[in-house]
Amino acid sequence: MMSELEVGLRKKNQLTLPVEVAKQLDVRPGSRLLIQFDPEEGVVRLRALRDSYPGILRGVYGPPTEAVTYLERERGSWDSE
Repeated sequence: MMSELEVGLRKKNQLTLPVEVAKQLDVRPGSRLLIQFDPEEGVVRLRALRDSYPGILRGVYGPPTEAVTYLERERGSWDSE
């Protein structure tokens, strides 16, 4: 659901994110953000950029025990080649 919040632009084209937006994006001072702007529609989209990737693929290859079993099997095949 799209919501609207009013913010003010300061002298150096700086704005402060409302607390609700910062919490929703999980950003804090020093976080990097990506702004997408559609000049035809006048729409601005804001997205937080990740600064850390550990664990991002957790569960993609099944439960950890299956992933470990798979890796052990693969590594074992290296010796036989």
